[in-house]
Amino acid sequence: HNPSDSLYKPHGTCPRGLLVEKRIAHNDAEDFLRRAHDIDYSDIMPDPPLAAMLQRVCAAAPTSIFTASIHEHARRCLERVGAHDAPWHAYIDTRSCAFETKHSKACFETAMRLAGATEPSQCLFFDDSVKNIRAARAFGWRTVLVGKVDRDTRGPVRHCEEAELHIATLHELPHAAAILFPEWAARIGGLSDALSKAGSEPPVRTLPV
Repeated sequence: HNPSDSLYKPHGTCPRGLLVEKRIAHNDAEDFLRRAHDIDYSDIMPDPPLAAMLQRVCAAAPTSIFTASIHEHARRCLERVGAHDAPWHAYIDTRSCAFETKHSKACFETAMRLAGATEPSQCLFFDDSVKNIRAARAFGWRTVLVGKVDRDTRGPVRHCEEAELHIATLHELPHAAAILFPEWAARIGGLSDALSKAGSEPPVRTLPV
């Protein structure tokens, strides 16, 4: 049992849980975030195909990083992958959302504002958390669940009705976009075909679109 489970599972993130349960004061949150993200990133390997794909996706449509972590952590992860210099529209993190999480409607409202979006149905959300997918779908976003292995149990991910598509990895992002937003996918010029030829697994459709 991970002691942090009692914080992040009901509250969405450990910092949110610490604040709600008054284990730390707001003034101490920044120090907690700094120490919690002082970690080794060496297990994240460069991924040139993913980095190249994200470059093209960001150039084709406004694309933001929406993380429950801090933007410095997200950027360090992207640096390891090789995608930090993609033209990201915005980094939307826990500070941006005033420590609200993806369990909260307010978090999605903030994300839309920072991303410059006005219509929920025009937002395409990729996430590996079933809870986050459900919250995004309830808010009106289009949803794609990422990952076929449950990060807690290590067993197969159970069916999620709120996910319109279910993909194994972000490498399949263009396939999902081509299904949910064909007019957008056309702007990345044949990328879906290229990935298909490379043998990536097609998305599993879970809802009528």
